[in-house]
Amino acid sequence: MDCNIKYNSYITLTLLLLIHSHTGDGSSLWSVWWNYDGISGPMMWGSMTNEWYMCSKGKNQSPIDIDPNMLLFDPTLKHIEIQGDMITGTVVNNGVDLSIEVNDTEDFLPVNITLGPLSYKYTVARIKFHFGSWDGVGSEHSVNGEFFDGEVHIEAFNSDVFANFSHAQKAPRGVAIIAAFLQVGKRSDENFEILANLSKLVPYKGQRVRLKELSLVSFLPNKDNYITYEGSFTQPGCYETVTWIILNRPIAVSHSQLETLRNLRQRDVNHPQSFMADNIRPIMPLNRRTLRTNINFKRGCTMQEERYYQLNTRKRVEK
Repeated sequence: MDCNIKYNSYITLTLLLLIHSHTGDGSSLWSVWWNYDGISGPMMWGSMTNEWYMCSKGKNQSPIDIDPNMLLFDPTLKHIEIQGDMITGTVVNNGVDLSIEVNDTEDFLPVNITLGPLSYKYTVARIKFHFGSWDGVGSEHSVNGEFFDGEVHIEAFNSDVFANFSHAQKAPRGVAIIAAFLQVGKRSDENFEILANLSKLVPYKGQRVRLKELSLVSFLPNKDNYITYEGSFTQPGCYETVTWIILNRPIAVSHSQLETLRNLRQRDVNHPQSFMADNIRPIMPLNRRTLRTNINFKRGCTMQEERYYQLNTRKRVEK
């Protein structure tokens, strides 16, 4: 019986893929279907709808492995500046991730990100959490082939040019994402504890709960040092419009805090056996992209300007 159910589900999804690949019926239907495994997983995202073709055709996709030997020190990279601090919004179980939808209110001004590798002002719109089933896996990006226990994405849109996130996400330079790794340790992060407690109120897909306030500045680790590259969203439609800023320091969380997130389900109360954990897109090829950093390793991997001339270099001949 189980085999027949899986076979029939496969036939149904295949027929839908064929129908909508020809009708171009947008991503609204597929936003319900896509997932991180099986026939609706990352290998199939690009085939689900014409709007998501970059998931399979794009050459500047994310996430990537950060090879320390590929990093270029760029002395022109400035520090990241965050204007504002407190955010409010809604914590949502989307089935595929735990998200915070940030709201603009009279009490809290928008939180904006500037400088760093950015030429525009970017306004924080949402925050997403990725994590694994156990410690040691869970981040989307990796460093020298090694993964962290989870990863947080602070997603912001170019508010100098666009009115909202929806308009910006498909446009060049439309989105900036600050990524911070989660690392399990003995410490419990106070801000992460707020989110862990709220996640207990949204165990099933579609459930929502209000976030009264959260200090974004306190939540993020030291943001002085980072790595940046041009990439894409790690979820459909994989638009290559993202400037990634990956912080050099992780957020320290406790094992119990991360275990709380691992109890989240990817479906409704009628399907409690489907857990959200492992919402991780596989590593994508770098494809000759440049990985820049403001971390000076002093190893020769640098974009520091070389000077080949010097004033009055001709030696004076004494007679």
